[in-house]
Amino acid sequence: MENACIELKLPSDVYYLESVRAFIGKLCETLKFSKKRITDIQLALDEICSNAVYHGSTCVSNGIQLQISVDARALEIVVRDKGGDNTHGWLTLENLAEIQAKRSPARESGHGLYLIKCLTDVYKLEANAVGGTDVTAIFYRDVNSDTG
Repeated sequence: MENACIELKLPSDVYYLESVRAFIGKLCETLKFSKKRITDIQLALDEICSNAVYHGSTCVSNGIQLQISVDARALEIVVRDKGGDNTHGWLTLENLAEIQAKRSPARESGHGLYLIKCLTDVYKLEANAVGGTDVTAIFYRDVNSDTG
């Protein structure tokens, strides 16, 4: 299998996330991920994209970007938002620790990063040059299966 890179740009609106879920689900089927793993990947990506829309690029016209890389070993997805007036420089170790500390069963939100951590093989958060956040999620492929 050749390496492939797919780039998507979406308006920063949850309306478009269902299409992203469907696309990534079909891609993962083609890549021969198991049904359970596909569901995990879709859920993690949905959470990452939702965070980018709600907390990152809060202006619809700013949009979010997805870079999807595929090779024989892994599926890697990078979601980039452009940030907003109140997000520049927010991504610090202290802020991440605070977000994790506030995650509790009594709260409606705040579980996203925990879910992402549980569902991915590797994930990382990084501030980007435009004042937003890049979230990278890596899902390893089963190298013993027939991957086409």
